[in-house]
Amino acid sequence: MSKVVLITGCSTGIGRDLAQRLTEAGYRVAATARKADTLEDLPTALKISLDVTQPDAVNRAVTQTVETFGRIDVLVNNAGYAQFGAVEEIPVEKVEQMFDVNVFGTLRMIRAVVPHMRVQQSGRIINISSVTGKFCTPANGTYSASKFALEALSDALRLELALFGIHVVVIEPGMVKTHFHETLQDHARTILTNPESLYRTLYQVNDELWAIAAKQEAKPEVVSRVIQRAIETRRPKARYQVNIPFAVKVAIRLGDSVRDLALRRTFKLDPSNMK
Repeated sequence: MSKVVLITGCSTGIGRDLAQRLTEAGYRVAATARKADTLEDLPTALKISLDVTQPDAVNRAVTQTVETFGRIDVLVNNAGYAQFGAVEEIPVEKVEQMFDVNVFGTLRMIRAVVPHMRVQQSGRIINISSVTGKFCTPANGTYSASKFALEALSDALRLELALFGIHVVVIEPGMVKTHFHETLQDHARTILTNPESLYRTLYQVNDELWAIAAKQEAKPEVVSRVIQRAIETRRPKARYQVNIPFAVKVAIRLGDSVRDLALRRTFKLDPSNMK
């Protein structure tokens, strides 16, 4: 019998490509998204409207998947939300929304699925994090904070759930060409035009760096192939990094003072520039 995979955030990008890829590979896929109409043309066996910030909706989605297929073998937590801005300026409600989706939404899904996996004495949970969960840059602190939190939860869960034969894996993509990143860039350009911002120079530099990074964006299928490998390998790694530039890998390993110096230069964080 083919494995059952429940995936959140399938309306676009990585989640959508993964749902299609796994279906074509013979998996029984339950694809979810906040807007059910975005799933209509997916060939998956089950399509569910799901907002991971709503506990009742999470429980219904998991129950519907189990009632349809009898089990859940793999949970892919892909739903995500991001906003851009300096820590001082980004609205607190936006930060709360990011954590509600990226951290608490993932936690809700895991807590709803794990009891079923525990009965099976097997299962795999794959959390889609980001390189920003290992490496934080200016004006991206609150989004990075949500991904750092996800990394910590995953580390604890990997040890705790091993007791029940459940593997926990983290995927850390770099730049990926998705609607998610396009929306984030649009938001960044919106706040760039705020004449009252104290961080306009920082936002301008970010915009320029994003334009350069966009040339190195991977297609969603590059990430979904890695996720499929993490699902199918007998002994998955704790983490899989995808399309992370060499310079970023080096920066992650640098000491704080050296990395801070490099980032201040890259982002032109000199007091004389902050006008």
